[in-house]
Amino acid sequence: MKKLTIAFILIIVSAGFLSAQFNSGSKMVGASSNLDFGFLSEKDEGATDATKMIFIDINPRAAYFLKNRIAVGGDLEYYLSRSKVGESDPYSSTTFRIGPFARYYYKTVASVVPFAELKGGLGSQVDKLTTGEKFKHRIIYVGAGVGASFFLADNFALEGMLNYIFENQKNKEMGGSHNTNGIMLNFGFSFYFNSLLQD
Repeated sequence: MKKLTIAFILIIVSAGFLSAQFNSGSKMVGASSNLDFGFLSEKDEGATDATKMIFIDINPRAAYFLKNRIAVGGDLEYYLSRSKVGESDPYSSTTFRIGPFARYYYKTVASVVPFAELKGGLGSQVDKLTTGEKFKHRIIYVGAGVGASFFLADNFALEGMLNYIFENQKNKEMGGSHNTNGIMLNFGFSFYFNSLLQD
């Protein structure tokens, strides 16, 4: 619990740091933080049972517009998951990922701005069994999604996105690897410091 609290504080501090740093630049237009809930299923080659997972994902990010309606940026992602394979005991995972993303905003309809997004990056994961044994993994991931920003004010929007993600994990000690893929529904918010979403 102590580790979780420290990690959560570090993420919040990082989100504030990113906002402050980019807010001082002329191209900084937004920062968001997502709290996601999802369900995934993965199956190793040759395995008879799939792994079922439930997770909570915290995702602070910042971006700037290269041109009207096209934004690029980076995000940090930290999530905790609880997994179970068949009838075996469940295990927990702690994951950290970092990488770039690009987003294209479509024309505004009323106060709603649809968008499409691509992302990718690297990370690491630590799995902990109920026995206390730990396994470490390296991560490569890519994702794509569509969503919309719902503007409640000129500079503030709530966001929702349906996102598909593919992830490859490689065990650092044993060298084995496996793939994870699934659909996630993301919710978050964004602050826009310059009005660049013009028609």
